[in-house]
Amino acid sequence: MKNPYIILGINQDADKAEIIKAQMFAMKKKEFQLQEIAVAAKQLLDPAKRLAADFMFPAKIKAKRIQPIQSTLTYKEINTDSLNENAFDSLK
Repeated sequence: MKNPYIILGINQDADKAEIIKAQMFAMKKKEFQLQEIAVAAKQLLDPAKRLAADFMFPAKIKAKRIQPIQSTLTYKEINTDSLNENAFDSLK
């Protein structure tokens, strides 16, 4: 089974009109066989088969690289006694 999105040249968020338009355009380009184009369009027009195609051929998600955080903070000794002096008052 080939990826129907590549055969038709569309994204996974394409609607019915875009699929039909892409089918006609793919038939004119003749890059794939007509039977493959027809099967790809039929598969994407049927909701159950389209869900299976989305599962088998997931869209590639480009992840952004996480930039390292430049910390300007310096480590100092923190006195935790002042933070916890009223901690048990809320339990009463």
